[in-house]
Amino acid sequence: MTNQNQLTNQDTSIQATQSERFLKNVETQFAAEAGAPMAFTDYERTLAQHLFLKVDNVLKDLETKRLSADKPYGTAYEWKNVNMRKMALDSVHRVKLGLDALIPNHVHPVPYFNKREGKYDIDLRVGYVGEAYYKIQNAVDEPIDVIYELVYDTDEFIPIKKSHKNKIESYEFTIKNPFSRGKIIGGFGYIVYENEIKNELVMVTEEDFLKSRKAAQSKTFWDGHPTEMRFKTLVHRVTSKLKIDPKKVNAASYAYVENQNQEDSIRREINENANSEILDIEGGEVEDIMQIDVDEETGEVIEGQATEIIEEPTTQDNGPGW
Repeated sequence: MTNQNQLTNQDTSIQATQSERFLKNVETQFAAEAGAPMAFTDYERTLAQHLFLKVDNVLKDLETKRLSADKPYGTAYEWKNVNMRKMALDSVHRVKLGLDALIPNHVHPVPYFNKREGKYDIDLRVGYVGEAYYKIQNAVDEPIDVIYELVYDTDEFIPIKKSHKNKIESYEFTIKNPFSRGKIIGGFGYIVYENEIKNELVMVTEEDFLKSRKAAQSKTFWDGHPTEMRFKTLVHRVTSKLKIDPKKVNAASYAYVENQNQEDSIRREINENANSEILDIEGGEVEDIMQIDVDEETGEVIEGQATEIIEEPTTQDNGPGW
């Protein structure tokens, strides 16, 4: 009689085999596109395996919801229906930047159904924690710490800017009423360097936050999660001040990911009637994502169906079907 431990070991073995097939497929696809052999280092293989697990869980969750609908819609969320050419390119560049998909808010896999290809394109969107990570790691001067704080109307915040009398930029910050701080009125980030003369204070006003809300497609997300969305905006604003060192960074991967981040923003603006905002809050538990159809002639997004994903462990054993 098969016991639970045997079933668990079997699931683990199947998943390990699928992960190895994923790695081999990614290396082969990328080499074909680049015109040269490519192999992951041991650490990069670990990151690629983590990415496989994250995408695999997203596909299984979506397929469960698709099948449980009153009338199952669309194409099955299975590896055999994934556009592996795009997946390989996107995966390699994120791995080369050191992004770990199992760390909350490093990478958010978002499937879009491409009618032209008849497969799912999976956007590996970089969360705000992941973006902060690779920018800090590849800065000209890597900071030893970055402090982020939202400021409420009962707090006391005093910026100390650099001047001819003050060589070090700094601040004073006191939380006077920790259990009832009132309304958010702004935020700041403090970039700390070994050479403290380089320390930088970045301030973000409530007006700045509201501009980000106005630019966002989903106002509902902002209104439903005002603190988390302000914090996310603050991290983006602060890390944008870091100067990237071309000698450190994998230039091709950095440019590739940055360009895709911009394209994702444009895609969300095109699809004005659908909710495609991602809420990547601490813990990474809630994401609003979409299944999107693409016009066969123009390649433009033409319709979408909002889907909420709660990231949970799964023991299903459907694997890549390439």
